Amino acid sequence: MELSNNTQNMPSKIEQEGLLHRITNRIRQSLELQEILISTVAEIRSFLETDRVKVYQFHADGSGQVIAESIYNNHLPSLLGLNFPADDIPPHAREMFIKARGRSIVDLATGKIGISQLDCPQTGIPLETQGFYYREVDPCHIEYLTAMGVQSSLVVPILQYDVQAHKVQPQLWGLLVSHNAQTRTFSERELQIVQLVADQVSIAIAQSNLLRGAREQAIIEAKINRVATLLHTLPSIEVQQALIETVAAFKGSGGRLYIAPENPSFGGKQFTCGAQPMLVGLKKDCLLEESLVWQQYFKLQDTTCNSPVAIRDIYKEPGLRVLAAAFRPTKIRGMIVIPLEYRQEFLGYLSVFRDEIETETLWAGRFDSDERQWQPRNSFEAWVELKKGQACEWTKEDIELAAALANHFAMAIEQYELYRQVKTLNTNLECQVQERTQQLQQSLDFAKVLKQVTDQIRSTLDLQTILKSIVREVRELLTTDRVVIYQFTRGYQGQVVVEDVKDNGTSILGDIYDDKCFPLDYAYRYQKGRVRAINNVLESDLDPCHIKFLQNIQVQANLVVPIRMGDQLWGLLIAHECFKTRIWQEAEIELLQQLADQAAIAIQQAELYQQSRAAADIATQKAQQLEQAAEQQEALFAVVTKIRESLDLETIFKATTTEVRQLLEADRVAVFCLYSASGSEDDEFVSEDVLPEFKPVLGTKVYDRHFSEYYAHLYEQGRIQVVDDIYNAGLNDCHIQLLEQFQVRANLVVPLLKGDLLWGLLCIHQCSQPRHWDASAIDFVNQIAAQLGIAIQQAELLTQTQQQTEQLSCTIKELQQTQTQLIQTEKMSSLGQLVAGVAHEVNNPVNFIYGNLAHVGEYAQDLLDLLHLYQRRYPHPDSEILKLQEEIDLEFLADDLPKMLSSMKVGADRIRQLVLSLRNFSRLDQAEMKLVDIHEGLDSTLLILQHRLKGKGNVPSIEVVKSYGDLPLVECYAGQLNQVFMNVISNAIDALDMGTLDDLGLAEESAQSAIPTIQISTKVRNGDRAVIQISDNGSGMPEGVRSQIFNPFFTTKPVGKGTGLGLSISYQIVVEKHGGVFQCSSLPGKGTQFWIEIPIQQAN
Repeated sequence: MELSNNTQNMPSKIEQEGLLHRITNRIRQSLELQEILISTVAEIRSFLETDRVKVYQFHADGSGQVIAESIYNNHLPSLLGLNFPADDIPPHAREMFIKARGRSIVDLATGKIGISQLDCPQTGIPLETQGFYYREVDPCHIEYLTAMGVQSSLVVPILQYDVQAHKVQPQLWGLLVSHNAQTRTFSERELQIVQLVADQVSIAIAQSNLLRGAREQAIIEAKINRVATLLHTLPSIEVQQALIETVAAFKGSGGRLYIAPENPSFGGKQFTCGAQPMLVGLKKDCLLEESLVWQQYFKLQDTTCNSPVAIRDIYKEPGLRVLAAAFRPTKIRGMIVIPLEYRQEFLGYLSVFRDEIETETLWAGRFDSDERQWQPRNSFEAWVELKKGQACEWTKEDIELAAALANHFAMAIEQYELYRQVKTLNTNLECQVQERTQQLQQSLDFAKVLKQVTDQIRSTLDLQTILKSIVREVRELLTTDRVVIYQFTRGYQGQVVVEDVKDNGTSILGDIYDDKCFPLDYAYRYQKGRVRAINNVLESDLDPCHIKFLQNIQVQANLVVPIRMGDQLWGLLIAHECFKTRIWQEAEIELLQQLADQAAIAIQQAELYQQSRAAADIATQKAQQLEQAAEQQEALFAVVTKIRESLDLETIFKATTTEVRQLLEADRVAVFCLYSASGSEDDEFVSEDVLPEFKPVLGTKVYDRHFSEYYAHLYEQGRIQVVDDIYNAGLNDCHIQLLEQFQVRANLVVPLLKGDLLWGLLCIHQCSQPRHWDASAIDFVNQIAAQLGIAIQQAELLTQTQQQTEQLSCTIKELQQTQTQLIQTEKMSSLGQLVAGVAHEVNNPVNFIYGNLAHVGEYAQDLLDLLHLYQRRYPHPDSEILKLQEEIDLEFLADDLPKMLSSMKVGADRIRQLVLSLRNFSRLDQAEMKLVDIHEGLDSTLLILQHRLKGKGNVPSIEVVKSYGDLPLVECYAGQLNQVFMNVISNAIDALDMGTLDDLGLAEESAQSAIPTIQISTKVRNGDRAVIQISDNGSGMPEGVRSQIFNPFFTTKPVGKGTGLGLSISYQIVVEKHGGVFQCSSLPGKGTQFWIEIPIQQAN
């Protein structure tokens, strides 16, 4: 079997170029690979006029599927969508397709298969000759094709290239197959066209892969952003919603987030969503992640920080056999688990589950693995293979997405734990504040009584008035029935000297008692300070006679506190409950003791004033301290809220400095950034809040080498500087001078840490006077600094994320530009090869014709001389010769033959010049920088475009005016520079053609006065620059168009007549590849001029 040389039915050159043009346009116009493939098989089938053309794509396991197909009038059955097993195309055939890019033609009529290889199988270098070698077709192959109803076939491989990799072996993506039900031969030209189409499909596949990668990356970024928003940017950390969003991002059936406890003896916290394993056999409160099997399995995995562990099939993991039972009641089949760490601290696990899936494959004929069935299938009827309980693969994109989300979850868990601790601390503080508030309120009430009594004591020296005030206040405050002061007058005999009784109570004021039942040991104990509280007189351990005594004065419960004068027992302060029993509280007892002491103080007027003042001062100080602590906690909470609501450091700093200054009543609060820690020389105040009467320091830069060398590391370790007075704190003179510049008299400086690194200082300045900084203020400022450190770290993370997003956008834009350049370069390379090939093929026969025309002329002249000799020697030939002489018009033939040969020589010479111009224009032998005659390239371009310069119908010819200067040979890429000339001159011709058509409606004399002209001039500028000026007298262009002509894809031509890439690529060739200048000047109605300037000799 040979390739057909029959050219009668071979498609014309125009049809071949039209096919390539349509397919190339389809690849440009469509970004969907399936649309391109469908259009391609239809165009190829129409071009080859065969019964079926299909695209067969290989799967990862070697099997494949028909994904695009075109059939002529149902001459063959459809195979679209059918899968074929891997053994249908043996490994050696696939290897031949990859290494040698082999094409095969099978003809069952001759029983032969022809194979043509484009590359050397051993080296991969393209072969100079690509002929076919033939062998007998395998019998099984014959039966295989016969079963499909095919008599002849053509197979061309489709390879997939990774445009982002360098020198990587291409992969066999699929096959472009043509089937015919009848015997058919294929011409070499048809095979070349099909090969070119296959190469274009490879480009479309690479383009589709780039687009799909960009889309998938954008989807991944969107998923990460949604989860990050829930974890970081909202006022509260939405862990549960972030977990739901994460499971949805992986298209999972369920997920769980396990947060490890700080104390291993306590259980961790868990968030779940969707399907969950049934923890059969585990303790009720035990979590899956806390089981020993789980922990041992994931500790053995070789993973880095926040590195995912993808488990395709849980039931095939030996290390998880024990836990597999927990998943059997569910449809969960695979899972991806990420051990979460933050700053080398284990935080927990993030797990996402996927259910088992069912796969359905449409096969072309059933395949049996039995060796006895290893023969071609006799039927290609479709059958469906259904597989249940299959595990879903975790892709590379899934792993990358999991790693990215793991970092966000790790940071969020750390923030969540910190938030929970702060919330717990706030709750405890609130409870303590409430309890202390109640105690304070009671203390304030008691203190109020004490203060009233004290004030009474201070305001008068009348003992009776003071004692009456005491009993009155006690009875009202304790809401009891009677309060009396009993004074011992002689021994233990005494009387009630002061009393305050409820309205319906019995008065015992003035009664004198000599209680024989009052034991002496009681008096001794009272003298030592004993307090006796009796909740129920009848149930007390008092003597019966004493109980009777109390009953006589209607006492049900009483509280007795001694009033002592030094070591002497002066009397008793007694509270009586007359109508019911009562449980006396410790505070009430304490109050009565204090009042008893106050009574003693009142008795001793000399000591009354000092003691009462001290008690009031102590109570007031406690109240102020508690109130100040509450205000500080409220300010701290406001700063934390501001940090959660905004990641803008300027806003956070401004709110913090204002709040702290007002609360501490300081003169200035400022945030000082230590740029020197990162290598900068000057540090700076980046935020402040200061009173109007003091100098602002915002934006002030400070360079203190002494601080960087001796103190920075101390602040990094947590040092806090407290200075009550800069002149009495032992500071260096230079330090004092620096503080004096800022009017500082006392200051409190706390470090701002970003992680473990010193970021800056929080400075509290008192400028008006010295100040003593109490412990509560220091602790409060330290807590504020800790919260600001968290805000600084979060803001830096946000900045890094934004920078990564910008870098990704730039990368995508660069990839799009690279893709455009690659397509145009491939197009121009193919066009150059085509032009060079045509020139080569035409040149040989033309040279043969041109070389033999001289001999033909000599032979013809010899024959004519011989004829003339015959005529002279035999002037009277016979009638038959005369008759033939008249029929052929011998006289005209003898006269016209030399002229015809001369014309043929001129035409052949014209063809030789055109071939030479085509070869000079393509310059395939000059892919590197070489010395080139620029004028030769311009003339070749003009010769190629000569057909467009001639007039057609009403359109006049275009006149070309050449003004060539004395240019030396120029070092350049000749082929690429010729491409620039072609683009510029073609655009000039287009502009003149459009202008001529616009002028057809004008007067005839006006149209004749404007002859379309293109002027080309060259010269040397500055001795080392070659300048080429190409101008036309067309209609010109407005500034809005001129300013965009070098932009990719910008064109003013109708759809289908321009891509908008010509001048953009020309600009890159002149400016970027030659280091030259490419400019355009134009005015409407004044024509257009292009200025091309390149170095005569390129710099090394």
